[in-house]
Amino acid sequence: MINVTMFKIVSVNGGDMNPKEKKSFTIQDIAKLTGFSIGTVDRALHHREGIKPETREKILEVAEQVGYRTNRVASALSRKKPLVFAAVFPRELHYFYDDVRRGFQDAIERLKDFRVAPLYKDIETLGSGEEEALSSLLSQEISGVVFAPGHSHRFNHLINNFTQRGIPVVAVSTDAPESKRLTTVCVNPRKNGELAGELMANWVKGEVAILIGSQEIDDHYQKTIGFQEALAQFQPSPQLVAILESQESENRAEENTRKLLKNHPELSGIYIATANSVGVCRTLEESGRAQEIKVIATDLFPEVVHYLKKGVINATIFQNPYRQGFEATMSLFQFLVEGIAPPAYLYLEPVIVMRSNLEFYFPAH
Repeated sequence: MINVTMFKIVSVNGGDMNPKEKKSFTIQDIAKLTGFSIGTVDRALHHREGIKPETREKILEVAEQVGYRTNRVASALSRKKPLVFAAVFPRELHYFYDDVRRGFQDAIERLKDFRVAPLYKDIETLGSGEEEALSSLLSQEISGVVFAPGHSHRFNHLINNFTQRGIPVVAVSTDAPESKRLTTVCVNPRKNGELAGELMANWVKGEVAILIGSQEIDDHYQKTIGFQEALAQFQPSPQLVAILESQESENRAEENTRKLLKNHPELSGIYIATANSVGVCRTLEESGRAQEIKVIATDLFPEVVHYLKKGVINATIFQNPYRQGFEATMSLFQFLVEGIAPPAYLYLEPVIVMRSNLEFYFPAH
């Protein structure tokens, strides 16, 4: 550990000053304390590239000891101009993204003393409208963006444009892994799919299918990979006969389910790797096969609870969208105000919910 008392800082009057007695440390002060250039210290404190890991560690250690991070928070409290966090969420699948939005709103409320303000740019559907929303934000005075990318790479240039302007972007729920986004907050989609696959393989040995929104959504694609990897661990393994895309449309989900039942009369299981499960369950009930086919859904909202209680859905994997929205917003704040860079992924733990433990995650009102 670096002992900051070994260093001396010259005060404006020319005298020596003990670091612990100084009221407000600057980047210049930390440069003098550590012996590194102001540019190097700036890169370390703002988590930019072009610096050795051991150098960054030394600088951050000294900054921590002299309370530089605390001073940044104090500065935020006295800021005249608010930090503006933009939220770009779809209106579709309202039962999921309403909870993401609620988490974002509660985080903003918690940060109101730091003059953090929200700016909402709702889009109609995931994967459609993001480009216009993000482009319009580039001309506005914002500090950061919380965004659900509806495509794994289509919006990379816009995300990178924000980053180049010093505006961090946090992806929530799904990812744009090749972009320069600050972090992604979600339930690990590969693990999510693996959980569903292991459950399914323990329940059925016949034909199974996956219903998703789109393979172009990173979250959905990774779930299909995890599901297939889990199935392959079992012998005999269930046979995956179809992966169908519903584009997050209930009507499309109903059509796909009818097609699935017609083309695969021996179907034993369905994994719904998106929150769009209502149309699937409705069609299974109408066909009279709801009790024959094992269904693993995604997320937890009143309609899913209804079908869980009826036994149409056998299990669902809860992704805690409220916490996703909350943690995404807090990570943005911590980066901008406290100088804490999050890891590339902030993964939440997926939870298997069945009728037996439903009350712990969705208590009766």
